[in-house]
Amino acid sequence: MRLALPINVLSLAVACLSCATGHARSARLHDTAGLVINHSIDGMVRARPVPGLPTPPLLSRTSAPPVPTAVCSAQPVDWHGQTLPDGEAGTLNPQSFFRSATMNGHGRIAFVSKVDDAERNQGVFTADADGLRVVAMGCGGEGGSGKPDDCGDPAPIGGTFSGFFGGTLGTPDINDNGDVLFLADLDGAPAPRGLFLYRAADHHFDKVAAVGDPSPLGGTFTALGPGSMNSSGTVVFLAITDDAETSDIFRWQDGVLAKYVATGDPAPGGGTFRVLGGETWGYADGTVIAGGPVPGINEDGMIAFRGYVDDGESPGGLFLSIAGLHAWMVKAGDTDPDGGTYLDFAAPLLNDNGEIAFYADRSFDSQQQGVWVAGSPASWRTVVAPDEEIDGGHIWGMAYSRNPMRALNANGDVVLWTSRIMPDQSELGTILLNHADGAVDVLAVQGEEAPFGGYWGGSFDGWPVINASGQVRIGAATPGFALSSDVIVTACTDSDSIFTDGFESAGASRASDR
Repeated sequence: MRLALPINVLSLAVACLSCATGHARSARLHDTAGLVINHSIDGMVRARPVPGLPTPPLLSRTSAPPVPTAVCSAQPVDWHGQTLPDGEAGTLNPQSFFRSATMNGHGRIAFVSKVDDAERNQGVFTADADGLRVVAMGCGGEGGSGKPDDCGDPAPIGGTFSGFFGGTLGTPDINDNGDVLFLADLDGAPAPRGLFLYRAADHHFDKVAAVGDPSPLGGTFTALGPGSMNSSGTVVFLAITDDAETSDIFRWQDGVLAKYVATGDPAPGGGTFRVLGGETWGYADGTVIAGGPVPGINEDGMIAFRGYVDDGESPGGLFLSIAGLHAWMVKAGDTDPDGGTYLDFAAPLLNDNGEIAFYADRSFDSQQQGVWVAGSPASWRTVVAPDEEIDGGHIWGMAYSRNPMRALNANGDVVLWTSRIMPDQSELGTILLNHADGAVDVLAVQGEEAPFGGYWGGSFDGWPVINASGQVRIGAATPGFALSSDVIVTACTDSDSIFTDGFESAGASRASDR
């Protein structure tokens, strides 16, 4: 459905997925890390398990009637029970479809999945309309389990790939060349863990950084985090040096590693950066990774990140950086488009026009709640807020913004998962596409028939992504087609669309798992 969203809205306290601040709650457990340590804008350090979510009260409000629209293309590109290619044994495990994925401009996605019925029981994969591809295979326990094994693919620093990291905090990134950036545990290598870049053109692996490597800050890396990259192969990522309390941001390209911004560096307008990133995720083996928020990077090399500041214009906010020069995009204490006041922020999702989309905690109408906002300092807009009425249901759950899952494209479109409370008090997971003019497409609704056969089942992945062509990746249970699938969807537009990259047909062969 398409409708215009009102600008000023009443709303209620809203939930987030895999959240890690003191202001918000978690709507679904996607991540395997058992403990989240987070530094918040108020300077507090909090350590707690990821919690569950109570149902909030429903507030009533009216909205403009929906205008019908349609999904013009929807095709699964990988699914539960799918046989691995390239002579690999086993089949994809459905757990991968409730973990996030990234997508490039050609409709190819990158993701981590377990593999059933095979010694090499996990891998990093890409998939599109032309099929499933293996990037790297591992074995043993998942990343952070402390249970490595030696039957994985050779790693570029010696030894073999063992456990990979799924969930929002370990999602691999993919660029338009098909290169894939991923975090992995190793077996029999000089380092226990590393961040690696797979070059699709020649099937070559580069080490970006490994635990124990010299840090550009002096000392050594004691913890790594995931990263983002662009098509030039420039990588930005989080890492911790010498067991410091918080992480810093580093930049890598073609083997050259450098500090990009670190705690203690001057902040624009005065003061110094106190915290960059801020989340630390603990694992069963006693290790941690620098969980986020991961910085974003666009094709022009602009970098967006969250930072907290001592003695500056504001205690913290989101920054846009060009060639190492940092500027505030939005600050705690600023007024949001609805007249509320920003309190804290998740990751800034950056497009090629220098615009960002983000989830923020705010104070609004004497309540503390969450909101999605997009644009630039010249023109911000509310993407979705609590209690928005969309197609007869009220928004009450939404996911945090997290890189490298690009939910914002160059057109200013934002795709996101929400849950809606319906008049009968049922809850429906819903994938929304919000356009720059405020119109909204409802792309998928829990329980509704899917265009490729079967229906959208009981669960969606919380982080859909969108590319410049308007293709949206949705991870979902898809009973009647397969138990679960990654699906590439394109919404109809006001003009005829030309579909490329093999997405003209909706048919696909699959393993039978109904």
